[in-house]
Amino acid sequence: MFTNSSKYAIKALCTIVEQTSIERKLLVKEIAEQTGIPRPFLSKILQQLSSKNYISSTKGRHGGFYIEEEQLENSLLDIIIEVEGKNRLQRCAINFESCDSENHCPIHKFIVVAKNELQENIRNIKLKDLGEKDNTLLSEITKP
Repeated sequence: MFTNSSKYAIKALCTIVEQTSIERKLLVKEIAEQTGIPRPFLSKILQQLSSKNYISSTKGRHGGFYIEEEQLENSLLDIIIEVEGKNRLQRCAINFESCDSENHCPIHKFIVVAKNELQENIRNIKLKDLGEKDNTLLSEITKP
């Protein structure tokens, strides 16, 4: 359902939320080793999220990526849209180009409610929720 970029972002964010603070930062290298995400790809994603203030970073000897208290309220859906550049949950399930609420595909009316509920559920996941160790929804989202 999501691109590898989104899956990688979610995995990295889980690590950042669980292990960092203003006093404790993680380097891209450390996050890559813990998550198995290719380092260059991870670096690009983290820089993108940092530039939009979804996470924080500092350079220098004690630098790295971390999360601040107010950033923990960011929505997972907003981050996925930032990483992917669009909201994939709004796309037609069978990839009809002109499928929307007025001109819809043959299955639109059968799945629109479920798609909207899924989108709202993902919107309601905040970064602070990524720190919960037993989160089955997140493990489903980030499956390869």
